[in-house]
Amino acid sequence: MDIKRITTGSLIALLIIFLFLNIPAGHPIALLILLAICGLSLWEFYALLIAGGLSSSRKWGTAIGIIFCIATWLYMLEPSTTNQNILPADTLLWTIMVLVVISTFYRLLGYTDMRNGLDHALGTLLGFIYVPFLFSFFMRLFLIEDSSQPAWIAFYVLLSTKISDTGGYFIGSRFGRNKLATTISPKKSWEGFGGGILFCLILNILWMIIGNGQIGGIRFSFVHALILAVLFPLFGTAGDLVESLFKRAVKQKDSSSVAYGIGGLLDMIDSLLFTAPMFYIYLQFLLATGE
Repeated sequence: MDIKRITTGSLIALLIIFLFLNIPAGHPIALLILLAICGLSLWEFYALLIAGGLSSSRKWGTAIGIIFCIATWLYMLEPSTTNQNILPADTLLWTIMVLVVISTFYRLLGYTDMRNGLDHALGTLLGFIYVPFLFSFFMRLFLIEDSSQPAWIAFYVLLSTKISDTGGYFIGSRFGRNKLATTISPKKSWEGFGGGILFCLILNILWMIIGNGQIGGIRFSFVHALILAVLFPLFGTAGDLVESLFKRAVKQKDSSSVAYGIGGLLDMIDSLLFTAPMFYIYLQFLLATGE
């Protein structure tokens, strides 16, 4: 095991926990941090495309991604911060979504080489869907309850995602024999996947005990703990494999070198990009309905 990598990861985890516990969900600082994470991760993704000789409009894509995340934030804050008589926030959100897509294709008209323009448009939209669109579900979870309190639901999702990753790393590096996806990520194993489930289940049980069966204001039963202990590693592993596929396709080891042994910001949130939408849907259809 890489002790330096474990130390780096532990320090990042402590910083994240401190920020979650001390900054209210709706505070502007929280928004700035989330926008920075999303914007830099998207910038790294476009850098991967460029390194692989693939076209994209890096500045344009990053700008529209940040704008969409701001619109998502305003949408989630709507009950307390917007005037319904001026412009409903959901209308603003989906108007921006439509404008993002249309304007990206409209930019094709500015290219003399149509094939080059098409490549730029497709690469730009791929980055937008992969990072800001999927990350916006984490922002939704951030503000889904009282914005004056810490974002407990988002904290639970992040903690479950990362504890699954940690379980996969520790168990996989120690006992991993049967490879999960040899051509995409040779170090991943079925034993590591099982370790992710085990660690996530332990976390969920502890959360139930300490949180008195609640995730924020949502009731959380043992059945949900069991189901989510499988879903978080399943979707988190898929997210990790998808980013690994991107990196292998362009022959890059990491998205950048922000943190030793971990890589860039995109490497840190790749699993979250899949687990956040999963949990948002699970919450809306099962947890929020009391099933």
